[in-house]
Amino acid sequence: MSLTDINFEAIQKETSVSWPGIEHLRAACLGLVIFDLETLSPEEEGLFTTRELEKFLRMGRQRRKSFKAARVALKILSRRLGLIKKEVPDYAIETLGPDNLKPCLAESGLYCSVSHSSRFVVAVAHRHPVGVDIEGVSDRIQRIQHIFLSPGESQMISQSGLDFQVAATLVWSIKEAAAKALGLHLFQAVREVRVVKMGKEESSIRVQEKTYPARHIQGHGQVIALVTIDDL
Repeated sequence: MSLTDINFEAIQKETSVSWPGIEHLRAACLGLVIFDLETLSPEEEGLFTTRELEKFLRMGRQRRKSFKAARVALKILSRRLGLIKKEVPDYAIETLGPDNLKPCLAESGLYCSVSHSSRFVVAVAHRHPVGVDIEGVSDRIQRIQHIFLSPGESQMISQSGLDFQVAATLVWSIKEAAAKALGLHLFQAVREVRVVKMGKEESSIRVQEKTYPARHIQGHGQVIALVTIDDL
């Protein structure tokens, strides 16, 4: 599979129409790629670096699908940002950081983040620490609300006028995105990050005595949250 042969420009144009507010997220970072997992080719040949392939082969079938989607998104983003020359093959674009866990953009030094749900994958790049998360709205979030919602956040949701499942999923997604941007374990973010204001496309979080914006959109039964830490 060659990423340069896939008509992702058309996919992205359609995505912008079907995701109202996506340009709001794009404007807040250096670059953003999002697409439906079903648009991926089943072929893997010529896609992975040596390190990526080694990790891929150790995974089960379901994890392979999401891992490949993340690699595709990050490699496309690397090309769009001009980090890679056109003639460089896909298998030469590294998207695994030195720890073999965190994502990278062709070892460029830019900050990036990637997330996937059962339907979509999204990747973002920024000059400052950034985190992105996409979550499907479901009753699973409602079942675990006692784990991640503070009393203040629960009250804020009840007064927001938003559907509870959507609002609770949004809070969870914001905390996941903040964990990535701040380099926290998720359990730390659940405990330390507080959503103190909730708006239609932008909310505010409070963590470590500082306040940061959290931008978000919803569509297709999903929510996407983006957190940038521009003062680090």
